[in-house]
Amino acid sequence: MAAAACADEIQALDKAAAALAGVDGADAATRRAYLRLRQARLSGVLAELREADVAVDAAVRRYPDWPDLSFLRASADLDMHQPEVALARLEATQELAGSPAGLELRGAALEQLGQHSQAEDCLTRALVADPSWQALASLALVRAALGDREAADALYVRAEDELTAKQMSAFAWVRAARADLAAAAGDHEAAGAHLRVASAAFAGYWLVEWREARLLSQQGRLDEAATAYTAVRVRTGRPDLAQALGEVHRRRGDDEQAARWLAIATAEYADSAARGEALYRHHRDPR
Repeated sequence: MAAAACADEIQALDKAAAALAGVDGADAATRRAYLRLRQARLSGVLAELREADVAVDAAVRRYPDWPDLSFLRASADLDMHQPEVALARLEATQELAGSPAGLELRGAALEQLGQHSQAEDCLTRALVADPSWQALASLALVRAALGDREAADALYVRAEDELTAKQMSAFAWVRAARADLAAAAGDHEAAGAHLRVASAAFAGYWLVEWREARLLSQQGRLDEAATAYTAVRVRTGRPDLAQALGEVHRRRGDDEQAARWLAIATAEYADSAARGEALYRHHRDPR
């Protein structure tokens, strides 16, 4: 896999979207919106996620009765941390509500809401019909939230088994999730091994690099963590990374840099709230 695997895939998505420019119809609109959303997910750039959300919304307004767009809109709602909205959209689209994909999305929304038993029921039903890697990964998140790390990791292993060689970004996502489990259990060696595998499989993925920075911080390797966090923050513009960077500098004893980054995070959280977003609703003033 080339060193710029993630960048290469983002470029391919951009070309695919450009090829659809000017093509009319609900199918083309759905495809364009999906490609924008996938680009944003892979880049991690907050501004691109916001733009993709607007693009999905515009497509839905043009083709309000198109089921695939309703599903994409609900999926984007979860990216924007609006699980209640996603659930309402699913309820309004009967064709999706009982489908495996609809059940998987419903389970993911319920997991975000912390309604773990209901989420587990939806995801289990989805897996009976279609053992997709997404449903397995969502169920793993539920099991992890309930404290059963062993079961969660086993589900992630099953999710990996469902992936093909062309789904390296998904593989990297799953491995990063397994690293989170290992780190939460205090097994930094296993966490690092998972992240190395993820990075080798899909180099340049911000989500993996973020986890690498966090692991360095957990290991007390603060100078390295600050460098790693800075690189991901510069690329993505995410306020939670500014907060993490400020906290690392605070632990390093650099009060000036800590105050600077925590003030940036606070201002960006306030900007997000002023936009009416739910993305960082759970973050408090970090200063």
